[in-house]
Amino acid sequence: MNFKASKPDARILILQIVAASILSFYFKSQLATFCFFLVIDFLIFFWYGAKVFFQRLVAYACLNALTWGLLIVEIPVLSVVLPSFLMMIVRVFPIYLLLKLLMDKTPMDELLYSLDAIHIPKSLSIPLMVVYRYVPTILQEFCYVNESLKMRGLNLSVRNLKHLIPTIENYMVPLLFRSEKLSEELSAASLCKGLSVERNRSCCTEVKLTLADFLYLLGMAVVICGLLYLDFLNF
Repeated sequence: MNFKASKPDARILILQIVAASILSFYFKSQLATFCFFLVIDFLIFFWYGAKVFFQRLVAYACLNALTWGLLIVEIPVLSVVLPSFLMMIVRVFPIYLLLKLLMDKTPMDELLYSLDAIHIPKSLSIPLMVVYRYVPTILQEFCYVNESLKMRGLNLSVRNLKHLIPTIENYMVPLLFRSEKLSEELSAASLCKGLSVERNRSCCTEVKLTLADFLYLLGMAVVICGLLYLDFLNF
């Protein structure tokens, strides 16, 4: 029995991330760079809604304002070091949004199947999926530890900065124990799900490229050509 796969296909979304990674560092015009981000932010609007759209737009505007503010004001040391770092974040930010979209909207089994279909080595794809599952879990565990320490007044705060080493130890010890337990659980889950480097992976959903995927790809090509032309005119 086959179930309907999520759309766009994971391979199209991966190609979108690759194209965005190249374009983000290729554009020389500020207008083209801003329009590039705006196109990606409208994708966020379509998938996540207006609230997230405006949050990302405000964050992008604040990063740019801070960058140009430091260049104009010329604060010693900060105006030399921080603008370059912030400009890098501005360039990487759209790529992060597309990567988060891929992770949130594509089920792991479909993503693994798609990676197999484009001949990505299993020795690379399986560890990536394990990390993808592990990182959010350990962040959640960190929140639990922080709440527990906060109840005892032992969490990281201004008051506890003078006891920084013991405070870090209060976080590290329970996280190390939980990490060991979580790694065992992930190993058991991977065995139960049949993850193996030597075997071909199957998928309950019918993962294949359809007309909708090709139309999305065509639209992506048109947008890329438009942005490249805009960058050429404003260079």
